[in-house]
Amino acid sequence: MGENKVTENRPEEKQVTYRDILRELEYRKLIFSSVINRFGDSVDAIALTWLVYQITHNAMWSAIVFGLNTLPNVVVQPFAGAIVERMNKKRVVVFTHFLRAVVISGFAALYNFGIMNAGIMAVTTLIITTIESFNLPADSAFTVEVVRKEHMTAGMSMSKMLSGAATLVGTGFAGVLIAAAGIIPAMLIDVATFVIAGCMTWSMKYHMDRPGAAADAEAFGSTVEEEIDSAVASPDSTDAQGFREMFLDGIRYVAQTPAIRNFCLLCVALNFMLVPINALQAPIAEEIFGMGSELLSVAGVFASVGGILGAALLPAFSRRFSTLQITCLCVGMLGACLAAITLGRFLGGAAIPAYLLAGGMFLLLMISASILGGVLGIQFMKSVDGEYMARASAVFNASATASMPVGSFLVSLAVAQVSTSGILLISAALAGIVLLVTALKRPELEKKEELANAA
Repeated sequence: MGENKVTENRPEEKQVTYRDILRELEYRKLIFSSVINRFGDSVDAIALTWLVYQITHNAMWSAIVFGLNTLPNVVVQPFAGAIVERMNKKRVVVFTHFLRAVVISGFAALYNFGIMNAGIMAVTTLIITTIESFNLPADSAFTVEVVRKEHMTAGMSMSKMLSGAATLVGTGFAGVLIAAAGIIPAMLIDVATFVIAGCMTWSMKYHMDRPGAAADAEAFGSTVEEEIDSAVASPDSTDAQGFREMFLDGIRYVAQTPAIRNFCLLCVALNFMLVPINALQAPIAEEIFGMGSELLSVAGVFASVGGILGAALLPAFSRRFSTLQITCLCVGMLGACLAAITLGRFLGGAAIPAYLLAGGMFLLLMISASILGGVLGIQFMKSVDGEYMARASAVFNASATASMPVGSFLVSLAVAQVSTSGILLISAALAGIVLLVTALKRPELEKKEELANAA
């Protein structure tokens, strides 16, 4: 009874519609930027996932590259958040979009000249993710300046739906494109979307009534070099707080805020649980189902549909259930789907049953992950004070992904001794443990002020 009451008495969210938020021009620009970016990434993701496995023919390398793809977000992002906090957020987002376009262009050139190998892929992955470590906290802080707090649930839901639709189109398009024209066109599409997203973000205007907007507007005329110099100033600086204190203050803020701290711990467990389904996609297709890259495209399409459906259901779930209830429901569904995927080894390579099983499980996986990720993301945005957003976002993202490189390297070692099916079953068992602990401990997952207002 008390749990449901938390989310039922929020009239400001019930009254906000998609039409309301689409009336804001800057939000429309933000949405378009996100959608075009996700389309390019979805095309590129299928290409790179299959490219790693085709170059190495080794599930271990698939897990290693996936781990390297997450490592900078753990090591670099907390420091990047402290730097970005004192920089112009819009400038950082634009600069990192363009820089990733340059790096991926270089990657495509190396592949085109026939000198690509697993080592180069690993290094390129580290570079791209390091750049992303600066982009993510800046983007989170910039989003709060664009989307009003009372529009957060509807706004984030629409963003997820449209981005999911873009992923759906991109994933389905990727299989056809790669089969017809190869991997290079897929990479160039990703480059083009980064450039378009950067230009779209550059055209956005500041809302001076949003947290941090005034400081960002004041810093807009400075160069990137000047902003970095100011951001990493020594603790003795008389005109600004030192980088070290900014960094430590962000960590203290997260550690001392129960809801945010619990978000971090929960996401660590969830990401560790989901490492195999992300790191072993190609081995899952080949070793469990006995099929090739076409299964990845089919599963990707169903996963994208699941993401759209999850985002569409997010507002209704947020109103009807508490964050704790949603967490338990979604974690249980994720574990069941991970276990069910292993049944593919009994299908004997039959295409239609394999497509139905893989597609159905990835559909349910993404519905659950989309609802759970959306709810946690919205509660995070609502719980963090504006002046801490970039730092708290960086610490949150870093801690949430901390388990991924560790899990990936453990998976890379485990595949020599344990089958891909066995690893998925271990992940399903871990989901059961997370569900049990969450249900028994009932951690705080919503800001106390909201609980008080709802009572």
